[in-house]
Amino acid sequence: MKKLTFMLMILIIFVTCGNVVSQKHHDVQNKTAKKDTIITLNDTLSLYYASYNSPMKLWYNLHIIIKKKKIKVGKGSEFNGTGSELFSSLSPNAKYVVVDGIIKEYVHESDKDSTLHENYTCAIIDIKKAKIVKQMQQDCDGSWNKKNQWVSSGGKVVFK
Repeated sequence: MKKLTFMLMILIIFVTCGNVVSQKHHDVQNKTAKKDTIITLNDTLSLYYASYNSPMKLWYNLHIIIKKKKIKVGKGSEFNGTGSELFSSLSPNAKYVVVDGIIKEYVHESDKDSTLHENYTCAIIDIKKAKIVKQMQQDCDGSWNKKNQWVSSGGKVVFK
């Protein structure tokens, strides 16, 4: 019976990619601390993240700074809880910026262990409105063209 239980535990760990940690470690990973981080995009425009979760290595609470005025980015409920690894790409006309949006959270399997799941997305933000205008998952590897369109790596226009 012990051998069967042990083999089942190994199978569960293998199926969940082996990313298992203790509950105590999980509680520590949910702590976000205030940490001002500024990414300069051009002479008058910057991104500002107000907090950082060190164990998760993600920045949170995104703001846009336009000529020293700080505006919190409005997020829909589908973008809540997302952090950033500080990727950004400014459109040629500086009206939009693409930022990464990463969700990392633990799924409990037992009282002792949790499994870390990660979901990588990105969002296009209207800079003037400080609002997310498009959220993507499959086309985050794209780039801006000369017409200020976000184009997927496969050449498909994703945002006009």
